[in-house]
Amino acid sequence: MPATPLSLDRARHLDVPDGRIAYHETGLTDPAAPVIVWVHGLPLDSRSWAAQREFFDTRARNVFLDLRGYGASSKLPPHVTGVTALYVADLAALIQHLGLAAPLLVGFASAGHVALRFAAEHPHLVGKLAVINGSPKFRRSADWPYGFDEKGIAHFTDAAAEGGIEGITDAVLDPEVVFADVDAARAAELGAWFREMSRDAGVRTLLGFFEDISLDDDRALLPDIEAPTLLMTSTIGQEVPSGVSLYLRTTIARARLAELPGADHFAFATRPELVNSLLHSFLAS
Repeated sequence: MPATPLSLDRARHLDVPDGRIAYHETGLTDPAAPVIVWVHGLPLDSRSWAAQREFFDTRARNVFLDLRGYGASSKLPPHVTGVTALYVADLAALIQHLGLAAPLLVGFASAGHVALRFAAEHPHLVGKLAVINGSPKFRRSADWPYGFDEKGIAHFTDAAAEGGIEGITDAVLDPEVVFADVDAARAAELGAWFREMSRDAGVRTLLGFFEDISLDDDRALLPDIEAPTLLMTSTIGQEVPSGVSLYLRTTIARARLAELPGADHFAFATRPELVNSLLHSFLAS
């Protein structure tokens, strides 16, 4: 870990319908400082942004959100459907509660998906948008060659059914699939750290992606995104192929695309210097 992670015990909380969400505020307190809202992806929580917190705490006011089910936030409501809509509503509630004006919203992977929908549905609450390996649609179809097919989804749901949280965590953080851009020691370090966050989230939270979010098709919403958008894509990541970001670049009006050469899926953690530099330039532009 590049820096001391956030402590879940020190999170603040906001009551929302059927639960509460946890968040941390760090960095600058100057009212004129730029604001960044960080939203983690599967199977992580706000602690995973340690390298970004270390870099941006001297450059911005930072708000780190734990999505429902993750970190110090409450679990998903019973029988919930429309998990993306729930996450979007929670994010809107937090931004409005804190009175954040035109923040930069950063979302990774499944939270990149959430951020895309949020920016389309709440353009007045977003100043800029940055998406790291996010997608509007995570399942393949006749007109969408990217993402998981039915067999791919079953790989994760079967792992959960057979092995519980350890089984699905093993599948999500399979060293044969992720961390290909770091050496074995660093891969083991990140894997152990990320596994802790995955265990804390639990099976039901992770299945909220594979059984619910992955069914979304938000391509029709993309033209509604007004905010300047930075799309970052890992060139060797298998979960979200680079073609997805190329599609987003041509569909979102004010988007720019940055390829992360030789980077794998969790680029914000494996290539933090590159990701932080791109985000810093985007924030200042």
